[in-house]
Amino acid sequence: MPLFRKRLIYVPTFWGTLLLVVIFSFIGYLSLISAYKFLAPEKEPQSKILVVEGWIDEISVGNALKLYESRGYEYLIVTGVPITQWTFSSPFTNMADATAESIRRMHFEDTVYKVIVPSNILRDRTYTSAVALKMKLDEWSLPYKDFDLYTVGAHAKRSYLVYRKAFRDDRYIGLIADTDSSYDPKKWYATSRGFRIVLGELISYFYALLFFHPDEVDYQKLIIQGYYADNVRDKRAEKNRLFSDSLNSPLNNKDIRGFRGLPYFEVDPDYKINAILKPDTVSAPFFMHTTTERKPRYRKFGDLYFELNHKPLRLEAYQNLDILEKNPNYKGLFVPFKDSTSNVQTYGGGRYLDLLIPAGDSVLIDFNLAYNPYCAYDDKWSCPLVPIVNYLPAAVRAGEKVYIK
Repeated sequence: MPLFRKRLIYVPTFWGTLLLVVIFSFIGYLSLISAYKFLAPEKEPQSKILVVEGWIDEISVGNALKLYESRGYEYLIVTGVPITQWTFSSPFTNMADATAESIRRMHFEDTVYKVIVPSNILRDRTYTSAVALKMKLDEWSLPYKDFDLYTVGAHAKRSYLVYRKAFRDDRYIGLIADTDSSYDPKKWYATSRGFRIVLGELISYFYALLFFHPDEVDYQKLIIQGYYADNVRDKRAEKNRLFSDSLNSPLNNKDIRGFRGLPYFEVDPDYKINAILKPDTVSAPFFMHTTTERKPRYRKFGDLYFELNHKPLRLEAYQNLDILEKNPNYKGLFVPFKDSTSNVQTYGGGRYLDLLIPAGDSVLIDFNLAYNPYCAYDDKWSCPLVPIVNYLPAAVRAGEKVYIK
């Protein structure tokens, strides 16, 4: 039985090949010059909510505000990704805050709702913005379900696509694509910036269309974790600013000059632990020992029972009676502790936690917020000593590390 057979085929001649090249080149040319129009469509705005992508330039932000006024929008939402440049000089950590501040300085009087992408998100930020917006809309409970998306240039079609991937319900999403003023949309191919942006967005759009199939639940978890970590880092940054301020710093003037920030463990959500608080109704008030002769009055408020790395542990929580006497509504609890990192990675005198008295018997202990007493920075301070009962037989590798001058 024969395995092969002859077959007659036609191939183009030189002139035929040339004609095909010309035809396909012409089709390619028409496709390219139409690429911007393809990537920057508009979908009739119909909602009372205007969502502005926070990365757009201030000219476009101003245009968005004019549209807000002319169309009678009632809610303005700004999305924004983390700022990764000029972080030491910028007062803002994300584009949503920066754009919202610009909007306020443009004399906008309505509330600016912000949707912030946390700093742990390093990819798929447009989709993450859409998921974060969806989460916030559920939280805010605005009276409208539909919204109009305001963006710029060749980014528009991809933005709309990934927003639809996040919002798979029947809500209407309008699309407004402002003109990108950094190049001529009609001759985008005539400048390197226009060529780079349009061609890049064209490739990105088809990638998102064909290959981007995200799991929304995974992104929601990343967003929640990112918000938490950013909140802890913001508190640490604020504390560093306080320590750099000669009027408020616990450091002496000589150490302030060389201060470059406090050392911390990386933020670890595993050290954010739910504990059971069992109040103590029998222990008498006492004078807590300090590093000086000062002895503030405390009382044991209760015992905190929790697990760390599957190990059951207990800490005593105290209430400062001197503060309570001046402020009867004081709800703070003081939890000093030592652990096996003390005198090694962390301050030898132990660290502190501040909690609030919970409404029930459950309280959140966040060791990422564990901080050093002022005595860790200068001997002039008077600091409570950690009671022996609060020596933990475990390593708490979270919170502030030992400060080395």
